[in-house]
Amino acid sequence: MSRVPIIESVRSYIAGFSGLKDGCLLVDILGDKPIEYVIESVPCDPIYKRYVDGDCQKQFQFIFASREYFSDDVAQNIANLGFYEEFEDWITDNNYEGTLPDLGEGRSAVSIEVTTRGYAFSADGETARYQIQLRLIYEEE
Repeated sequence: MSRVPIIESVRSYIAGFSGLKDGCLLVDILGDKPIEYVIESVPCDPIYKRYVDGDCQKQFQFIFASREYFSDDVAQNIANLGFYEEFEDWITDNNYEGTLPDLGEGRSAVSIEVTTRGYAFSADGETARYQIQLRLIYEEE
């Protein structure tokens, strides 16, 4: 059985966020020109919860990040953080409503949650990398 990589499923899911500005949604590499987005996997124990009968829930931790315009203009930086607030609300609402990534055959998403709020990770001149960390919990046959 050929499975779709989880990161591909997550990328497709995130691409459904209507707040994405015109820009590319990459995997594991973020360019230096605004506006770009990236999804990066985070090293973690793949087992989230193990049950007495041997079954388990698994996790996929990842970062959603972007390269944004950045300056000493307070309004610009507030707008950048506002984007991440909207994204967090979208994830929370979708999780509550059961709108989760389609992981393909043999896997089913249980939840998706934000583990850190959006924040400016690094700034370099006129641009900054902003990011938010998330966790997808899923079951696998």
